[in-house]
This record gives sequence, C-alpha cells and structure tokens, in this order.
Amino acid sequence: MPTRTDIREAVTEKIVAALKAGTPPWRRPWAGASGPPTNCASGRAYRGVNLLLLGLVAAERGYRSGVWGTFRQWADRGCSVRPRPAGVPPGGWGTHVVFLKPPGPRPTRDEQDDPDADDRGAGGYLLLRQYVVFAADQVEGAGAAADPAPATPAGFADCGPAERAVAATGARVEHRGGRAAYSPSEDAIRLPPKGAFSGPKEYYATLFHELGHWSGHPARLDRLDRNARFGDAAYSFEELVAEIAGCFLCSEVGVPQSDDLSNQAAYLAAWLRVLRQDHAAVFRAASQASAATDYVLGRAADAACAAGASPAGASA
Repeated sequence: MPTRTDIREAVTEKIVAALKAGTPPWRRPWAGASGPPTNCASGRAYRGVNLLLLGLVAAERGYRSGVWGTFRQWADRGCSVRPRPAGVPPGGWGTHVVFLKPPGPRPTRDEQDDPDADDRGAGGYLLLRQYVVFAADQVEGAGAAADPAPATPAGFADCGPAERAVAATGARVEHRGGRAAYSPSEDAIRLPPKGAFSGPKEYYATLFHELGHWSGHPARLDRLDRNARFGDAAYSFEELVAEIAGCFLCSEVGVPQSDDLSNQAAYLAAWLRVLRQDHAAVFRAASQASAATDYVLGRAADAACAAGASPAGASA
C-alpha cells in the first residue's frame, strides 16, 4: 500500500509534468463539462488536489463529463464500468484520488466511497488514502448520462454570476492603469479597463486571481504575511494559491478558462522549484485555494440568501 509520501510524490510529479508541458492543470481543463468534477453518489464537487487531478486526466483523455465515481458507486446507480481498452496498461483505466480522514470510527460505506467527504474533526492527524474513480465517459448505463454543458458567456454583460459574486464580496476594484495587481496596504484590486483585455475569459481569470490574493488579507483569511514576500519561495507559493483559487472561482461561476498561458509561464520556474523542494506544497496550495474560494462564494451566497435568491455559482 502506498505511503503518504508515495501518494504526495506521485501527485506532485503529475502536476510538475503538466507544468513542464506548459499546461497548468488548474486552467480549467474540464471546459465543456458541467462545472467542476463532482461525485456521482454525493453530488458534491471534488475539492483541493482531487479537483486538479481529475481536471488533468479529463483534459488528457478528452472526457466531457464532470461526473466521477468508484466502481461500486456506479454499480449502485445501475451502471457498469467499460472494460479496459486494448493498449491501456493495467491500472491505467481508473484514476486515483485522495481521501483525507482523521483516525477514529470506521467510515461509513458512503464515506469510504466519497474521497471528498471531509470529516477533518477538531485538529489532529489525517489519514491519507487513495481510491480509484471512473468518469461517466467510461461507464455504460442510463445513470451515467452526462449533464448538458453550461452555456458559455458571449460577452462581458453575459457573465452575470461572475459580476454578482464579485459585487457581493465588497472588494474595492478599480479599472485604471496598465497592470493587474492587488495592494494589501490599500486593500484594493487594480485592473486595466475591460476593453484592454482580449476577451471576457481573460478578464475574469485575471480578476478572480487578484480576488484570490484579496481573500488572504489579515481582515479575512490572514494568509498574506506568511505567503507573499516578493521574489522568494513564499511569494511563489502565494501566486500558486491565487492562480488555483482564480481558476476554481471561474469554474464555479461558469467562466471558461483562457487558452493564453503567457502569464502563467512567468511563474513556471518558480512553481516548479517550490513543488520540487516540497512535495506537500501543492496540497497546501490547493487547500488554501479552496478556503479562498469558499470565502468569496460564501459572501455571494449570503448576499443571495438575503435577497431571497439562489446563490450564483453554488455547487450541488
């Protein structure tokens, strides 16, 4: 059975390989699927490093469905996993995901099959286990039908959920100048005018990246002091957190990711250095990015509930 170190090293190597190829796996490679990857039994979206891993596999194999489940979960829905195709090596048909759980009572059957049933509990050591899941694209049966892909916004005005999510945060966003940045001292996000971007995808990806930094302010998640010192590994790590958070946010409000990775290329060497020096880094980055996403969308949910409406971009 693989150890915690083995699992983390294997995960990191997959992400490092994607970075070397110029394809950060959090650049929403599941475009065309119905939102972020979700579990077929619980309906919950996968989080943290599982979101990255499943997105990377979906991109590599061309899967359109965003629904995944274990062999038993699909069987419970009356479906069967297709046989491993010729040419696919043993163990290469399913996809390994990670399940974190504190030691304690034996997990229930649903918990055993749901890698994102996070029962962290009050502090303490987490058990790290692997499970094999299959996409709906790999499954036969009526219960495996993929949900229709969401409509892609045709212009800035068409992405209302993104605008509402940003407005609900109360973040100070200024459109002026020729660069994108978040200023912790002024607690303000500055972006070029919308018309300076090549399209809405690029605009919202940039805005949500900076909103990821915004979430780390001492008045909110209090993350920046320990992450963001320009030019060192901590700064590179904070950029990694903000980039993953930005892509999580784009995914959850339905903004397709841009194919332009020129900005990510600027951080490529630093990201690789951080990941190689610390195999647990991507787990921490994904965890902090998930917390940032929850914080931002939580503000949107609160605003929507106060108005008596459904929160924009809420997950099932």
